Amino acid sequence: MATVGGDDRPPPAQQTADPDPTTITITEPARRLMAEHGVTEASVRSIGKPVVARSDIEQLVAGQAPPGTAERVTVSAAQRRVARTVSTSHREIPAAYTVVKVVADRLRQRLRAEAATIGFVGIPELVVEAIAARRAEFPLCFARAEDDSAATVRPGAHVGVTIDVGRGLYLPVVADADTRPLREIAADLLRFRRAAVRGEFAEADLAGSNIALTIHTDADVVHAQPLIFPEHTCALSLASMQRELVLQNDGSVTTSDYFHLGLAYDHRFVNGRSAVAFLRAVKADLEAG
Repeated sequence: MATVGGDDRPPPAQQTADPDPTTITITEPARRLMAEHGVTEASVRSIGKPVVARSDIEQLVAGQAPPGTAERVTVSAAQRRVARTVSTSHREIPAAYTVVKVVADRLRQRLRAEAATIGFVGIPELVVEAIAARRAEFPLCFARAEDDSAATVRPGAHVGVTIDVGRGLYLPVVADADTRPLREIAADLLRFRRAAVRGEFAEADLAGSNIALTIHTDADVVHAQPLIFPEHTCALSLASMQRELVLQNDGSVTTSDYFHLGLAYDHRFVNGRSAVAFLRAVKADLEAG
């Protein structure tokens, strides 16, 4: 049973021989606020107070529920943008997925050589370069989907790279990566990381991608299926570096580094055979060092 008080002051305590634990008192101002915000009496009972005032309802409405009760969390504007993109992708794009293993021993040697001449270079920079180099051979992997039956293929490999430093997910674009040297690709990615920390991307940095590379290089992430961004036909995923034991022909055991490179593709425009051929071509470039 719930009773109503005329103002927001709790009524005087009454002595009873056997109080009913289900009885609560809800003041009239509290009830008015409940009606305004659609707060149910069941929610009010979860507070666990015998007398509920307007301030208690304000806490419920603000999502500041007392200890022991459920808490309502509102996501950030950046996360809401991600949610819209994810929903559109899953709703409109019939995606398939394939992953290959890339042996990175020669790639590590190249990294050391490149770092000595152009400064910081990591695996993502070399993967962007290798993806872009295959644009002419696999144009539909760089296409823009128009509808179920048509896609537009425009010049250039414009590789969007996911960057998330805890302030939201961004997809800045390394434009014309198929015609630019590794030095410039590395400079772009370094600039993007700094912009992500500040949250200050230029509008041009985020526009015009025609393929995406999603980065999942946190330790122990061995596999990740990327989201195909709306209007793209392909997205690749880069997982973290792993190490394995390798049995040689002479019976000796050595170690080898590797990572997984995945490809999600729009099955309306890219078939499995083409997807595997694209991945193998990128893999061959990377393993060549």
